[in-house]
Amino acid sequence: MSKFRIVNLIDKIFLTISLFLLCFAWINFYLRSLWTSFILSTIISIALISVIYFFINRKQTKIKNIKVNNEKIDTTFLAFKLTSKEEKLKLLNKIYSKNFETKIKKGTLFYNKDNKTHQVILATHFEKLDQRTLINLLDENISEVDCYDIICNKTEFVNLNIFANKSVEIINKENLYKLFVENDIFPDIDMLAKNINKPKIKDILRQFFVPSKSKSYFLCGLILLLSSIILPYHYYYIIFGSVLILFGIICKLIPKFKD
Repeated sequence: MSKFRIVNLIDKIFLTISLFLLCFAWINFYLRSLWTSFILSTIISIALISVIYFFINRKQTKIKNIKVNNEKIDTTFLAFKLTSKEEKLKLLNKIYSKNFETKIKKGTLFYNKDNKTHQVILATHFEKLDQRTLINLLDENISEVDCYDIICNKTEFVNLNIFANKSVEIINKENLYKLFVENDIFPDIDMLAKNINKPKIKDILRQFFVPSKSKSYFLCGLILLLSSIILPYHYYYIIFGSVLILFGIICKLIPKFKD
C-alpha cells in the first residue's frame, strides 16, 4: 500500500470495479436478470474488497510494528554502543544488582548466581571476537565461571575451544533490548542527537571543489564545449561545459586563497 491516500483510493476503486465486473459476468450468466445480477455483484464485490483490505491492513500493521520495534532495538543498541565502557558497566551493574550480588573489578562486571561467579564481557567495540581476544578479556583469577554474558552482535565465536566446558549466554542487540525493557533501564538515547553532526553547506562545497578535481572538471568541460560544435542541443553542451570549466578554475584558485 502506498503512503498517499489518493493512490490507495484509486487502487481500491479499481479492484472493486474489477471484482464487480467478474462477479456480474458469472452471476448474469446463470440468473439472466440484470438488476439481480447487479445487486448481488455489488454486495459480493464490496464484501470481497472489505475482506481483502482487512487482511492487507492487518499485515501492513504487523509489518509497521515490526519495523518500529526494530528501529527501537537499533537505536537503543547504538546508544549503548556509543556509551563509554564505564557507563556501560554502571548501566549493566544497575540491572544485575537488582537480583544478584555484583562487583566491578578491573573494568569488568562480575555477579554471583547459583554459587558461581559470572563475568560480563563487553564486546560492542570489537568488530569480531576471536579466541585470542577472548582469552585477554576473561579474568584469569576466576576459575569457577559458569556463564559468560557476551554483550555483542557477533555469534561466530560460540564454538571456540575456549568454551568447551563453559556455559555461554549470548546477549545480542535483541536480547539486550529485552533486558532493558524488562528492567525499565535504558542507555541515554538523547546522546545520539548530540553525536550526529548535520552536514554543513561549507563541508559539501569542499567536497565539490577539491583541488585534485580541477583537471577532471576542465577535461570534461572541454569535451562538452567541443561537442557543442558538432552535436545537436548545443546550448546544453555550452552551458554545462562552461560550468565544469568554471568548477576547474575554482578548484585551482581555492588553495591560493587559503595561502
